[in-house]
Parts: sequence; C-alpha cells; structure tokens
Amino acid sequence: MLFVSISMMALSYFIEIDSYYDLLFESNSLFLTIYIYFISRKVIKNNRILMLGLLLLASNQAYDVITEIKVLDDWANRHDLTHTFLEDGVLQISFLLIAFGVTRLLQQAHHEAALDELTGLYNRKELSSIKKSQFDVIYFDINELKKINDNKGHAVGDLLIIRFSQALKIAKQKGEQVFRIGGDEFVVIAEVGRAQDYVDSMHRTLEGEQITFSYGFETTLLKNFDDALAKADAAMYKMKSSLNKGGEL
Repeated sequence: MLFVSISMMALSYFIEIDSYYDLLFESNSLFLTIYIYFISRKVIKNNRILMLGLLLLASNQAYDVITEIKVLDDWANRHDLTHTFLEDGVLQISFLLIAFGVTRLLQQAHHEAALDELTGLYNRKELSSIKKSQFDVIYFDINELKKINDNKGHAVGDLLIIRFSQALKIAKQKGEQVFRIGGDEFVVIAEVGRAQDYVDSMHRTLEGEQITFSYGFETTLLKNFDDALAKADAAMYKMKSSLNKGGEL
C-alpha cells in the first residue's frame, strides 16, 4: 500500500494535481477498501448486497482519486450535479448497501448459531424463541443410544439421531417447534392437546425400524415453561427406567 501511494505521488510529477495531500490519503482509502474486499470475498461471496456495497465504495474512492487530477477537477467543477452525485450520492448508496449486507450477515450468523449441526433442528439456545402463550411440551429421549455408540460406533449413532430428527419433522405441524437439546434428547413445542397425536405419529413413522424412544409431556403456559419442561423430563425418565427394567408401557 505504501508502494502504491509513493507511485501515485511520483506520477503526480507528470500530471498536474489539485492537492497532493488529498491524493495521498484518498489513494490509501481506495486501496484499503480493495484490500478489505479481497480478504473477505470468500466469506461474503453469497452476500451480493455487501459485495456490491464494497465495490461501489471502491468506485467512489477511485473517483475521488482521479478528480485530484487538475483537468478532471476542472470538469467536476463545471458539472456540479453529476460531481455531487458521484462523490456524495454514490458514497451514501454504498454505505446503505454495506449496512444492509452486514445486517444480513449477522442475521445469518445468528440463525446458524441457533441450529444443531447434525440434524438441522433448533438447539437449546433457541428455547427462548417460543412464541406460543400456551402449548404442549414433549420431551423425547432415544433409547439405548449409548449402547449403539459403544457397540456399532458413533457414525451409526449419528445416523440414528438424524433419522429420529426426520421423524420429528414429519410429525410437526405449522407453528410447532422442534429442538435438539442434548445428544439423544429432543424437545417439541406442540399445539395444546397435540402431544399424544405427535407421539403416535412418531410411532407410525418409525414402525419397523430399530429405533425406540421414551417421552413425557405437559400442557403449560409460557411463563411456567421451565417447570413444565422439568415435569416432562421426569415423566420421560420414568418411562425409560421402566423400559430398562423390562416393564410394559
């Protein structure tokens, strides 16, 4: 960057320049913008708004640089409206696009942070996003996942988790939410009175497959969610314990 600035200053000996100091700092700003664009292009390549904003900003700064050449500065003075748009209007548009692009980037990062990488379901962090005021909370746990991991390997266990999450999505209706909150633990926020239908749908979807699960559920108000979740967990654990002891449900 210093080399470029020196080169620009050297060039100024052959071309009449309006302000040497402006040329120096505006050249630095231009190449800083270009540098930022190139080091971040792989991250923002799918964010066209942000890319366009940076390119417009670079174009605006390039215009500032070339209008330090006296003959172009004189042209700019004779075309005040065009000059003002190219200097100030394009700058404002580029900042607006960059703001939109950065906002979209942050929203995407937040969304990805809220998703479980293996299943694509919401993770525990998103339990605070429940919008229903009253609902059924269902606590699911896959049976004997640890034994499967130990005997057949974690790759097989992961496939089982993925298949179970698919069944949860199939059973889900519009407005209901599914979360993976632990290795083999899932929470569903369902419409009031839908819990047993949800469980029955899971049984139908997984019929004939070597996947069994335990569950518990409670109907609750949002303000009592933590207490209801604990009760659903306790009911699920009671079912799991009964299965482990060979009981019938």
